[in-house]
Amino acid sequence: MRTKDEVKEKMILEKALTMISKVGLSGLKMSILAKEVGVATGTIYIYFKDKRELINHLYLYLVRKETELSFENVYQDGSFECKFKSALDKYIRRVATNPEVQIFFEQYARSPYNEGDNDAIIEEENKALRPLFDLIEMGQNEALIKNISSNLIIMMLCGAVGELSCQVQHLNQTEINACIDMMWDAIAIH
Repeated sequence: MRTKDEVKEKMILEKALTMISKVGLSGLKMSILAKEVGVATGTIYIYFKDKRELINHLYLYLVRKETELSFENVYQDGSFECKFKSALDKYIRRVATNPEVQIFFEQYARSPYNEGDNDAIIEEENKALRPLFDLIEMGQNEALIKNISSNLIIMMLCGAVGELSCQVQHLNQTEINACIDMMWDAIAIH
C-alpha cells in the first residue's frame, strides 16, 4: 500500500476547494479533480475512499485552517473586547479575500454531506473551534458577553460574517469596524 504524502493531500484539498467554488459540490468529479491535480484518479482514492469522505475532510481542513489563521497573534495584551474584535476582523478579511471558502461553507451547510451520522465530524469541528469556544467562555466568565450557548453565538457570528464578507470589497474600514461593533453589540452584556 502506498503511503500518503501530506503535500499531495493538501494539494488535492485546495484544488477541490477551487473546483467546488466553480462547479458546486454536485459538480465535483473525482476524475476531473485528479486531472486538475495532475495525478491518476486512483491516487485520489488512496487519500479519500469516496467523494463524501473528501468533502467532509475538506470541511474539517478549512475549519482548522480558518480558525488557526483567525487567532494567529490575537492572544496578546488587551481587553477581551479587543481580542474578540481582532479575531473577528481577521476572519472577515480571510473570508473576503478567499471567497471560495465561504462558498464552500455555505454549500456544505445546506448539503446532504452535513446530514445524518456526523458525530465524528462534529467532534473534530469542536476541537478545531476550541480557540473560539475558549474566547467565548472567557467573555462569559468575565460577564462581558451573554451567557447563552456558544454554538448559538458562533452560528450568529458566522452568518453575519458570511454576508459581510460578500460586501467587504465595497466597504471602507470605518464601515467594516461598524459591522464588527454591531456583532459585538449583539452578544455583549450592556
